[in-house]
Amino acid sequence: MMKPVLILSLVAVTALTACGRKGNNNMFGNRQSFDGQYFRVKLDKDRDNRAAFVVTVNDAGRSVLGAREAARHRANTYCIRQYGRSDLTWDVSPDVEDAELPIVNGALVLSGECQGWR
Repeated sequence: MMKPVLILSLVAVTALTACGRKGNNNMFGNRQSFDGQYFRVKLDKDRDNRAAFVVTVNDAGRSVLGAREAARHRANTYCIRQYGRSDLTWDVSPDVEDAELPIVNGALVLSGECQGWR
């Protein structure tokens, strides 16, 4: 009686270990690609006003479209974690023309603020 319970338990544990894996197996682990590119994205928040943030996407020249989406994704993720909502306002929208995007030393730098509960 003990042997079938042990076998079923091992099968259940083995099956559950696969649940946390994402299907995006690539050389970068489970990182998200944008327009076929992988970007290093950093978000800095203001200590005094944690709703305010600055997103920096390195090597934006590889794909401006991808860099825009990487910045938007990181900002949305931050606002959802902080306030439970993805509502935010940008100082300069990622949707502006390419020539108007704030690219500094090859990095796309966008700032904004989460529109959460206040």
